[in-house]
Amino acid sequence: MPALGTRGVSGFLVFRSFGLGMVALSLGCGASTGQLYEDGMAAYKKKETEVAVKDLGAFTEKGCGGAGADPHCRKAYLTLGAVYEGRGAPGRAWAAYEAALTFPPHGEDAAVQANLDRTRQALGENQQKATNRAPVIIRYRDEVTDEYNPRSVVIWLDQEAILTKDKDASEFHTPEFHRVYGGSVATGEHVVLVEMVHDCKAGGGVRCTRSHVRKAWPFESVAHTPATIEIRAYAESGEGDAPSRPTLEFLAR
Repeated sequence: MPALGTRGVSGFLVFRSFGLGMVALSLGCGASTGQLYEDGMAAYKKKETEVAVKDLGAFTEKGCGGAGADPHCRKAYLTLGAVYEGRGAPGRAWAAYEAALTFPPHGEDAAVQANLDRTRQALGENQQKATNRAPVIIRYRDEVTDEYNPRSVVIWLDQEAILTKDKDASEFHTPEFHRVYGGSVATGEHVVLVEMVHDCKAGGGVRCTRSHVRKAWPFESVAHTPATIEIRAYAESGEGDAPSRPTLEFLAR
């Protein structure tokens, strides 16, 4: 079963943003984003990694999910990546470093990419050592509102692209989920990475901006335990007069 998330009434685990802070959010909902960041970084410096993950995870969930992201988002995700690497959890570290790359400043992106490459390699090595397998199904649906046209979508499971649509991506814009992967995977950590592009529909008469979203989520498979992962693209309402923005939600059971 997946390792992170909150269980809703449907029995699904729900991951928003980059899937790294949902557990922490329920524990830190009363604190401000600034306080969560400061507490998380202080805990990290004192090597109190459980507290660091809790507070920084809550900070990223509150402060890094939309427009006007907190300027500390990049540092928070880099710190989470370092914590997960230190714990021997390269899947979670990979997802954190992917998230860090989406936030400024970008002057040290090469160093972050090196961290990302290292965790990918470590994850692959761990998977090669696994002696058991688990069945996994991955499904995708695009619910983004009609002022947008789906332009492309690529989904990776670990190192493998399991769906590549650089045209006709609109075929996923339906009420039903589409199965894009079914098979067995090594037990242990895995990463699902999604990159999607939406264009504004010509003559739509609604405020819109071209959207490019890239997000990653870690999950954990358990021997002989089936898992179904559902990835939902939808439009998140903008603040004030800002247009809605396509984003992603990850669900697993």
